[in-house]
Amino acid sequence: MPRPRAIRRLRGSSKKKAPVLTPKQLKGLLFVAGQTRNPERNTLIVWLLFAAGFRITEVAVIEIKDVLWKSGKLKNNVIIPAKYCKNNKAGHVFFHHKKLLAALESYIKYRVDNRLMMDDGDNYRGLRKDSKVILSENKRPYSLKQKKRTNKEGKEEIYWACDTLQTMATKWGREAGIERFTTHSGRRTMATRVARSGGNDELLCMLLRHESDTMPYEYIDADVAGIRRTLEALYTIDEDELDTEVV
Repeated sequence: MPRPRAIRRLRGSSKKKAPVLTPKQLKGLLFVAGQTRNPERNTLIVWLLFAAGFRITEVAVIEIKDVLWKSGKLKNNVIIPAKYCKNNKAGHVFFHHKKLLAALESYIKYRVDNRLMMDDGDNYRGLRKDSKVILSENKRPYSLKQKKRTNKEGKEEIYWACDTLQTMATKWGREAGIERFTTHSGRRTMATRVARSGGNDELLCMLLRHESDTMPYEYIDADVAGIRRTLEALYTIDEDELDTEVV
């Protein structure tokens, strides 16, 4: 049996950590998202957090051309622009878990069927390639706010935040009865499962887009086959538990 590996970045912090969800809690979160006015979109948001390791602001900024090929086929990885990434470096996010891909397919179909931000051509299934994937209730992109924070070196940094999506997703966690839930629970849950399944430090750094003292992210060549196997199997143990009907 593989030995669980610690996630270096999560050590030694005095901050309260977002909870790692149990299968039952994740099922509850998906149920709540599926009971909202926009179940296809909100179920996709949950899986972007939990099966691809997105940060919530990154969910708000990805575009149709990031997730679809010109032919309309779903992509298996997304490149998030540097300005929206926490470390100000463009990062790869991998789409291989089947429930994430199913949720993405469902929401893309919903957008096409309801003609949300369409183009005149046949490429990208007729959707505007530069439109955001996730649209608000008024069928527009979510707005971002520019904020400031102090980094480890004591220097001030500018970053972007999508407070509306953050508030909305946190509300789902509260309604699902998950104490201290935040959207960061998605990354922590994914990382914990990967680590407990024997994922090594290199794989964790790649999936979380972190840098380590000995293996800077930009110098790592992705083990694409290994990443695919890991993400496809991420929640297979709980397959029956995670099946939810969208009403």
